[in-house]
Amino acid sequence: MGREPNIELERSDAPRETPAPGTPRRWKPNRPGEINSPSEMRWGGAFGRPGPDTGWALKLIRSTEWDRSERGTEAEAVLATVVAARASLFGRAPTMHDVEVGLILMGLRPEDVPPVVAKRLAEEHNRWLDISAHEHSKGAAFVGSLDPALLAASPNRIRTLLATS
Repeated sequence: MGREPNIELERSDAPRETPAPGTPRRWKPNRPGEINSPSEMRWGGAFGRPGPDTGWALKLIRSTEWDRSERGTEAEAVLATVVAARASLFGRAPTMHDVEVGLILMGLRPEDVPPVVAKRLAEEHNRWLDISAHEHSKGAAFVGSLDPALLAASPNRIRTLLATS
């Protein structure tokens, strides 16, 4: 397109090249508390034992057969907390063994346990469900009352310990 003859252009009106930005500098995270590798993750003491999300635990719990007739939703939430706590003791995701241990400790697997012990576990189960109704993290008090050595034991070992108690 042509230029108007009565308009004078100055050098500053001419098109200019825009400089391209340079190559970005390297960036490395250096903030305080930044975790760059699993070896930098602190465990124990005030840091606790970080564990996985309980979503996988809920999936395992829902795929397991157990009596859900009475307060099943509440029991499921408490059981998920027990399963996640046991898995975090070992620093891994929840497994079916964790679900089995949780079911035994909550009195939802009365097989291979003396009837007297099964009755006591059922009574405790109802008491912990009542307490969990007032907890933000359902089952935290129940997990806090468990001995970590008992929580870390195998399902067969727990059955043996319950039978002798």
